[in-house]
Amino acid sequence: MTLSRRTFLKSSFALAGLTGCQVAASPLVRALLNQENSYHALYLDKNRLTELLPILAQQLHLYQDAEIHTQAIQCIAQLESEHAIYTRLNELVTQDSMNLNLINMHRYQDRQIQCIESLQDLITAVPVDGYISFGLPNSSFDPIAQLPQVSGRKLTVTRPMPASYSPIARSDVISITTTTEVDQHAQALNEDTHLQLAAIYDGPHCYSQGMFTGMMSGLSRKMTSGGHLAMRLYDVQKPVQQHFAAVLNDWTNLFEGQPWQQAAAQRTRLRSATTWHREIAQYGFKLVDMHALNSHQALPEYLALYQKVS
Repeated sequence: MTLSRRTFLKSSFALAGLTGCQVAASPLVRALLNQENSYHALYLDKNRLTELLPILAQQLHLYQDAEIHTQAIQCIAQLESEHAIYTRLNELVTQDSMNLNLINMHRYQDRQIQCIESLQDLITAVPVDGYISFGLPNSSFDPIAQLPQVSGRKLTVTRPMPASYSPIARSDVISITTTTEVDQHAQALNEDTHLQLAAIYDGPHCYSQGMFTGMMSGLSRKMTSGGHLAMRLYDVQKPVQQHFAAVLNDWTNLFEGQPWQQAAAQRTRLRSATTWHREIAQYGFKLVDMHALNSHQALPEYLALYQKVS
């Protein structure tokens, strides 16, 4: 008979003389018992929490001295299900005095700058006529707005966000070029669309399999041979990386006013970079480069560049 990890640990604690109440009272023991719960695995383990907080600060501008961290730890220690924890965190975010419009402006500004740096060499070396992007709240945060080398039709397929979460407009930078905003649910790729560059800035895990298949099929049909696809992705290879990606993804959804159902669906699509490369290859794209977007070993993140070859 094969014992599950949870059953084995419970038996070991019993042999050690620990009662059920003692086990429940120990955050570390609960973290060990609840490895399927990403919040417990990270927040109830001091070492992993020490790794998580700088990632949240860098990615979300949720700084380590923010009061909401103390409140989050308390609710995570008290609640068992990830759904219940997410619901409570959503209440905390709503009640907190943080300015999410401003925070989200800084988040998307950071992402824009990162991607400009990664795309600059590609666009300088290869003329680009025709562009489309996905995963941004509006066109002012599109990296192409600062890259005048791109010509032809330029489209930004926007992702809707509640007004109380929507990033405020950037006042520090004036767009050099403009793109046409298209609603996420509209038909962006018309028969006359011509593409040489596409970008998925929020990551493939943010789309259902059906939606992603339709998106990639459309790009494959409309992109000329030699064109490029840029795609932001996490490289989730280990269970602990799954935990970090899941919790960061949840906080991202909380900061954008999205429901648990969306965050939970995205968690199921967090994969390794190699897995995504294989899927993208089915649409005629080959990997040509991987630009690191952060230096965190706990959660590697890249802007992958692919070229259309067939």
